[in-house]
Amino acid sequence: MYRDCSAFKIRRLSRQVTQYYDQALRPQGMKATQVHLLTVIQEHAPLTVGRLAELIGAERTSVSRALRAARSAGWVEVGPGDDGRSKSVALTPRAVARLEEIEPLRAEQESAFRRGLEGIVSEGFIDDLARAADRLQEMIEEGDAR
Repeated sequence: MYRDCSAFKIRRLSRQVTQYYDQALRPQGMKATQVHLLTVIQEHAPLTVGRLAELIGAERTSVSRALRAARSAGWVEVGPGDDGRSKSVALTPRAVARLEEIEPLRAEQESAFRRGLEGIVSEGFIDDLARAADRLQEMIEEGDAR
């Protein structure tokens, strides 16, 4: 049954991609999920926790946990949002410097990742995945996730 299950195959791929990037980032003391979180915040800050969760495709509770860890590391600042109920998230200068420091390594790993998949997946594979994620989000919002 699991061999023909799309969810299983994609979760397995996701875990392996994360492990691949974690391996490269380990000497820098970071994980792929942390870099991803910080990069999204950098691109969209200031933003609310809810918007951040939406952008990375995670539950708000998971994002809140990740933000607590990032805040403890001195990478993010969390303050009041515009409406008094929400919270606003932004990077600290320390996080910006850290992202700049690891960017060459991240770019090198991205190139190695794509080279490693040459001949196995099409050139547009990564873009196809992004479009699929966007469409699935629409289906979820429309209530089509039955």
